[in-house]
Amino acid sequence: MTDTFVDACRLGQALAGELVIDAHAHMGPWHNFHIPHNSARGMVERLDQLGIDACVSSPHVAIGPCYREGNRQVMAAADEYPERIIPYVTINPNYPEAETREEIEHWHSFARIKAFKIHPACHSYKVDGPGYGLMFEYAREHSVPVLSHSWAGDSQAGATLLSRMAGEMPNVTFIVGHAASSWSMIDEACGEAQGKDNVVLDLTGSQLLYMALEKMVERVGAAKILFGSDIPFIDPAPGLGRILMARLSDDDKRQILGLTTKRVFGL
Repeated sequence: MTDTFVDACRLGQALAGELVIDAHAHMGPWHNFHIPHNSARGMVERLDQLGIDACVSSPHVAIGPCYREGNRQVMAAADEYPERIIPYVTINPNYPEAETREEIEHWHSFARIKAFKIHPACHSYKVDGPGYGLMFEYAREHSVPVLSHSWAGDSQAGATLLSRMAGEMPNVTFIVGHAASSWSMIDEACGEAQGKDNVVLDLTGSQLLYMALEKMVERVGAAKILFGSDIPFIDPAPGLGRILMARLSDDDKRQILGLTTKRVFGL
């Protein structure tokens, strides 16, 4: 390990001159416990403290009671904090196709669809179901990446299922959320990402498994792994520290911290 990232982590200093993008962010309150500093302003202040340049966000309300309100909120936040908050468009597949079409066409008309975020577990809907059809149709036509919540043993959107869909849509990058959340998830996600250019792995999670990141890089390479935190649901500092202190080259760390996300999202 060199000192570039390790010293910054040990001293609690924000990284200077390095691209850092949090690819898995939320926003706002959650229904069953308090989340401090959950506004767009609070999130940007925390990004500043940690030296994170930007985050890609889908508000909690979008994966909870109202996906359309969530989309409206994140677009407003992106307008307030341009280049700091990048919006996901969230789709809830349980609503009528006409409503989904209207939502997609609305944000397309403003050129605001940079990526989709889906949460099959919260929406209780399998990722290959017809309710996601219009979203994937748009993603294929415009080469828009899709981040999906995933978990070990997730029957709605496991890494194997996401990988199969990626094989059917080679121009859509599938981001497997929470790919480092357990050893079984790491094994499945890495196995699926190998050999598929359009499957990348997101590190978001509250568990920091010893040497997990190093093993993931060994299996799939740093260019297929990206930093995510779940801010404000989870504070980004531990996940960021895991990357900074990893037994990896500085070039690998740069890929994970921001370069993979920059490439995937076309930033």
